[in-house]
This record gives sequence, structure tokens and C-alpha cells, in this order.
Amino acid sequence: MTREEREREARRNQILISSILVVIMVLSTLGYAFYNSSTEKIKYNGIKFYYQEGFWNFKINEIEFSISYNPKETENISIEVTKTLNDYNGKPLYFSYDSDYDSIQEIARNIGRFVLRIQEACLDNENCEEDIPIKNCSDNIIIIREGEENVVREEDNCVYIIYKENPILTSDAFIFKILGIK
Repeated sequence: MTREEREREARRNQILISSILVVIMVLSTLGYAFYNSSTEKIKYNGIKFYYQEGFWNFKINEIEFSISYNPKETENISIEVTKTLNDYNGKPLYFSYDSDYDSIQEIARNIGRFVLRIQEACLDNENCEEDIPIKNCSDNIIIIREGEENVVREEDNCVYIIYKENPILTSDAFIFKILGIK
């Protein structure tokens, strides 16, 4: 091979590699743009929600939250609660020992960073066999139980999350209420 042929082949290889890199860069940019535009987004009471990896994500005062349902999906749930996040801030939060585990996880993931601790408890009028503390409605306790309708109500410091079919949906309505979204 002559020197001229080697230079021509080297230039051809450089052009080929450069072309491949340009194609990869263009396709990755298009893929990223398509992925971001396919993310479902809504705005509710001035807050932007976006759906990603199975959760609705949003920010309040630069604090990120991640929740299973968006507020529009919880609009038909009756919420009779006056509590706000400040009522839980820096205080222990108890859950009735027989509450729905997935709902506890949903609430803990979103407000657990604001409370002193999260702990299982037994209501003073229930018969608990396990060695867990006995609490009453003078403590911040959440009771999540199945019932005839979807409703969130409070009695003293007890919050009752009553669900008909979907405990996480009803728990999300409670989270939206205490965060001031609903």
C-alpha cells in the first residue's frame, strides 16, 4: 500500500467513525426528548405532578414527594380532617397494629422525615397479643381499616382512614390533605 492509499483509508475510517458517533448522539438526544415528553404530567392547585417509574412525583417548598396516586384520582374521597403536617412535625406517629402495611409505607415514605419516629401501637380499647405500646386518641395515631366507604376522618388525635377497596388511594387523599394540596 502506498502512503497515499493509507492516508485515504485512514480518512475514510475517520469519516465513518465520526458519522457513527454523530448518529448515536442524535438518536440519544431524540430518545431522551421522547422519554421526557412521554412522562404524564398534571397541575393541581398550582403544584406540578409528573408520573415516573410508577409514582407521581411533586415538590412543595423544594421538598420532593413520591406518591402512588395523583390528587385528581382522590377527589371522590371524603376528607373530614383539620390536621396539617405541623400537627405531626417532630412528634411520634403511631399506626394501629392492624393497619394496612402498604398504606403505612406510603404515609411513612412521604411524611416520615418530618415526624420524630413511626411506631406500631395498640389502641387502649383493643386486645393486643403482641408486645406493643398501648395508645389512645390523645396520641397521634392513624388507624387504617376496611369499611363501607372511602373516608378520612379524625377524632381527637386519631385519624381514621377507612377504605372500601383501595387503602393506598385513601391514604394518598390523607397525605394530600395534610400537605395542604386538597
